[in-house]
Amino acid sequence: MNVRLGILTLIVLAALSACAGGPPASPATDDVYLGVGRGASLGAAVNAAKMDAVRNAVIDLIGADAERAHAARLEDVLYSTRNPNAFVFNETMETLRRDGSLADGDLRYEISIRVNVPAVRRTLDANGIGSGTRTAAVAPGSTGAAGEAEGSTAVRPAGADTTIEPADYPAVTDAERRFISRYVGTMTYMVYFDDRSLGDLGDGLVDRFTMQSGVAQANSFLVGQGKLVVDAAQVERLKEDQRLVYEESGQGVTLLQWIARRLNADVYIEIDAQVSTRTSGQGHNAIAAVTLSMYETSTGQILGSIVRRSPETFSRTSDADAVRNALQSTVFQAMPDAVAMSRRQMELALTRGIRYELTIQRPADARTMSRFRTEMLAVTRGIDTISSAPEEIRYAVFFIGGSDDLVDLIFGVSDRVPGLESVDLVLSRGRSITFDAGQ
Repeated sequence: MNVRLGILTLIVLAALSACAGGPPASPATDDVYLGVGRGASLGAAVNAAKMDAVRNAVIDLIGADAERAHAARLEDVLYSTRNPNAFVFNETMETLRRDGSLADGDLRYEISIRVNVPAVRRTLDANGIGSGTRTAAVAPGSTGAAGEAEGSTAVRPAGADTTIEPADYPAVTDAERRFISRYVGTMTYMVYFDDRSLGDLGDGLVDRFTMQSGVAQANSFLVGQGKLVVDAAQVERLKEDQRLVYEESGQGVTLLQWIARRLNADVYIEIDAQVSTRTSGQGHNAIAAVTLSMYETSTGQILGSIVRRSPETFSRTSDADAVRNALQSTVFQAMPDAVAMSRRQMELALTRGIRYELTIQRPADARTMSRFRTEMLAVTRGIDTISSAPEEIRYAVFFIGGSDDLVDLIFGVSDRVPGLESVDLVLSRGRSITFDAGQ
């Protein structure tokens, strides 16, 4: 009996020693990382743990030495984001350990979670952060080489490396380059906010009216620059009226991307914000941390993100008024860099071509449509089959040119493919083109 008790005691001590020795080993999946975070609230602790997991992924991507060398820049452009879910797959999170007390305002979380490594890599590339590059850190309250003070945008579009590598695609001609330049100069923008920013001020979140005021400020800047802008009221109306249609469509895109496609926006910008407030004897103070994430509508590819923190703003009226002042001014000041980065990234993205959705109703037989696809591939920059059924076939066509140019090209190709000579145009709207093959 004594021997058995001794063995049992050794087993228990070994188990306790393993627990005290540190967190569990990292899961075997390449993009699953451990993260540890502390915070005064559950949300703050979990978000800190998520970004710690992202930091571990950054170290894997560029190395520990480079991560330390770029620490200040990484804090600005990545680690301080108020939308950590943009860089992780939230549904994969597993809580490994939870310590501390909510009453004491000190919680500690250990988690494992899948990191969105491509999104992290795009952010690193967009800001010139890699294992072989160095960027000068800007001390708080000081100015950098370009005279940028603390609180300015963390992204320098003109000098940053790009996230999109066009080398895999054929070189563009001078005519195609001129078309891309005109296209980028006349893009339509859609701005809206991330619903996850909505909530109570006590949780660092903001109300719908305040976020709408941030959207209005962004649109005000765009209109002042002569840009084409989707009215926020259209976005809200479509968001509410068509939500059920979106959910039933089963499309693998976000609701905002789906709306941006429906409203023919070329770029959509998502605003996320988190705020902190304090009340003094003279009035109310607020600080807003704002993230602007820019996306190419047709593919949903992220074009970049701008992270900016406002100086402390003051209001004699209320906390909410101070928050609105902080959010509006920060969004307005960040928009020039958001537009500049969007333009630069779109110029690179379009070297593959503008993505059009081509639908052929009542298509011919499979062999004929295969020949059609081969002929199209020879005169475009790519064509992929989205879906195929006896009633219709849908393609994604990548083409540098306008929709009218693509319609003319399709007529020319169909004339060369026996069995498709009678195709007729049914609809051309934005980047969506529908033909009827009459079969």
